[in-house]
Amino acid sequence: MNLWRDVRYSARMLGSSPGFAITAVLTMALGIGATTAIFSLCDAMLWKPVPLPHLDRLVMVAESVAGDLQDWNAATPADLKDIESQSHTIDHPATWQREEANLSGTGEPERVGQTLVSANFFDVAGVQPAIGRGLRPGEDQRGDDREVILSDGLWRRRFAGASSAIGQSIRIDDRNFTIIGIMPRGFDFPIGTDVWTPLALAAAERNSRKAEILQAIGRLKAGRSVQEAAAEIQGIGARLAKAYPDTNEKRYFIVWPAARLVIDYITERYLLMLLWAVILVLLIACANVANLQFARATGRLREVAVRRALGAGRATVIAQLVTESVLLSLMGAALGLLVAKAGLNAMQAGMPAEVRRYVLGFNDMSLDYRTLLFTGIAAVLSGIVAGVAPAWQCSHPNLSAALKEGGRSTSVGKGRQHVRNALVAIEVALALVLLVGAGLMVRGFRTLVKTGESMEPATLLTFRLSITEQKYREEYQVSDYYRQVIDRVKVLPGVRSVVAVSALPYGNHSSTRFFTVKGRQVEPGNQPWAMYQVTTPGFFETLHLPLRAGRLLNERDGSHAAPAAVISEGMAERLWTNESPIGRQIKMGTQDANGPWLTVVGVVGDVTHNPYDRVPRWSVYVPSEQSPTRAMDVAVRTAGDPLSVAPAVMAAVRSIDRDEPIADVRTMTKSIHDSALGLNYVAALMGVFGGIALLLAAVGVYGVMAYLVSEQTQEIGVRVALGAPARSVLQMIFRRGMLTVGLGMAVGLPVAFMFAHLMASLVYGVKATDPATFIGIPIALAATAALAIYVPAQRAMKIEPTLALRYE
Repeated sequence: MNLWRDVRYSARMLGSSPGFAITAVLTMALGIGATTAIFSLCDAMLWKPVPLPHLDRLVMVAESVAGDLQDWNAATPADLKDIESQSHTIDHPATWQREEANLSGTGEPERVGQTLVSANFFDVAGVQPAIGRGLRPGEDQRGDDREVILSDGLWRRRFAGASSAIGQSIRIDDRNFTIIGIMPRGFDFPIGTDVWTPLALAAAERNSRKAEILQAIGRLKAGRSVQEAAAEIQGIGARLAKAYPDTNEKRYFIVWPAARLVIDYITERYLLMLLWAVILVLLIACANVANLQFARATGRLREVAVRRALGAGRATVIAQLVTESVLLSLMGAALGLLVAKAGLNAMQAGMPAEVRRYVLGFNDMSLDYRTLLFTGIAAVLSGIVAGVAPAWQCSHPNLSAALKEGGRSTSVGKGRQHVRNALVAIEVALALVLLVGAGLMVRGFRTLVKTGESMEPATLLTFRLSITEQKYREEYQVSDYYRQVIDRVKVLPGVRSVVAVSALPYGNHSSTRFFTVKGRQVEPGNQPWAMYQVTTPGFFETLHLPLRAGRLLNERDGSHAAPAAVISEGMAERLWTNESPIGRQIKMGTQDANGPWLTVVGVVGDVTHNPYDRVPRWSVYVPSEQSPTRAMDVAVRTAGDPLSVAPAVMAAVRSIDRDEPIADVRTMTKSIHDSALGLNYVAALMGVFGGIALLLAAVGVYGVMAYLVSEQTQEIGVRVALGAPARSVLQMIFRRGMLTVGLGMAVGLPVAFMFAHLMASLVYGVKATDPATFIGIPIALAATAALAIYVPAQRAMKIEPTLALRYE
């Protein structure tokens, strides 16, 4: 009853002060709305990213190399077979292999995500097809592996959602598969999968301890924990290391909750950083509302004094005032849901569709019951935080002074003004931290994308081709296909050059291999690796990679010429310090691998393949005629806008083979931008939060200074009446206001500096000691605060002395 009475009374009091109520509600709506949106983002991508039943019982099993505790790799089939047979904690792990495939047979050919799975995959995942059936035992054996299960999205896109798709045939990599099932809407595991097909390994592959090709998940047996499973699997790994020292000596096994399999640690860092940033925004909003309530408290001292004189206890008064604050916060939360919905829509619209499908949980952001519960809790806590301090001070007025009629004797005094100034200083400090963080993120993104400017990305059109072994079995057929692509495209108007490479920088593909240097012994497990790049003639010139030593690959490096290779500068400097690598020989793979020894004929400049790489990757470039590969990125250097020639380029490629899809058609500029999209996304959101913080801080400064001017009306009038120039009044107001702002900046700068170092350690590309940010942001914040002070200061200069002297 007391609570309901306080709520009704609070509603009447807020109705009597609509200006105050509207300002407080809007402030809380900004803070709570932004926090709700980011909570929904984190909830979808971190805390419920995999829509699988009994996820807490699902674990992943992976392999790694001693000395790198954070790294994990796919496991070998033979190791997983031993784990399955010896484990008493994990029940029949399911395995899969992630690939991409060409889909044809219905409509235009396209490149799709393919996951080859063991027959028990859907049983272990706990999800079966919504239409049709899953795989049966034995259907993952050679000869019985021509069934396919479609994702809901692909089924709707290719078959318009018709149930008659079951039993139809489609071609995957030029092989016929029969559709046996359609997965439920929303099932996307592993992420980005369009088709699930049987994992039919050859006998040699099933018994291999070298091929790290399989990922595995399993369900914990009843009563078993992740820790128990990890300890057991590590014991199995130790026994395998003794039994097979050549392959397993430095290999160990990892057992993690399955959710960790799909949550990228970089994404986790970004999202948690955003969550902390938006909490700072909410705290600034709370400080602002607290200041508004301090200002309003002056006019309510008489009301509180009357209630105290009539016998109301201090706790009763505080409870009523805090209830009023919570009611304001709840009203702000209701409006904040609209802000959150708009924010979620903007975030989803800002993410490119081709990227969004690989960001697990991104499409599932919504204002569901979990988010609404969070919003309610955040609103109540925010209301309490914003209301406790004003309620505490307002609940103990000077009764004799407060009950006197008229006068300004009910002034709140210096103590309360100090609290209000402290709140403003906190707002300024928090805003400074947020703005510095946003500035560093923006400049970090710009630094990352600048790494590719030497290639002149604005005039490069890129796309991906991947022809199948079923149609192009012989190496000469592969070479002929890409030769035709280059010949037909290079004669098009507006095209300056055309090249192909197994993996372009900033693309979604990489081809890394171990290699051996002739004459050097390498310990098992310490073999170096490099990007293995198959290139067509003219590649280095087209991408502006400078020659450092020797020569470039050219047309004379054909299939009958001596095997040749060009290596990157960083690789040459590390392997042959103070020596020339020209004429040295390397082999891809181990010493006893079947491949040829490659003679190093040139050294070229390093190139960044991923903007998050701290150092450029070592690269080995070989001629395409000597090592044909079926999957290649094509780069077309144009005289003008690459997209203007794209239709003609696509038509020329399709004229060679219409059944082969063309994927990832875009400019190199977009590739570079998309490769650092995560940082750009976070930088943009941090910028929004910084802008909100700056606005709220300016409002807070203005509110305090306006209140200060109103309290000092008589003092200002006396000063003016005694002949004080307007400039001195302006200086007095500015001095008091900027002192508070300066205190906040003095507190905020060290915190921002520590925050910057934390960001730099977590986010590659962010520079902790960027002078432009640490100088520019404080100046901008001080200028904004000065403007907020100037408005009430100008009003103070216009006070009429005669009116001011009658103010009491």
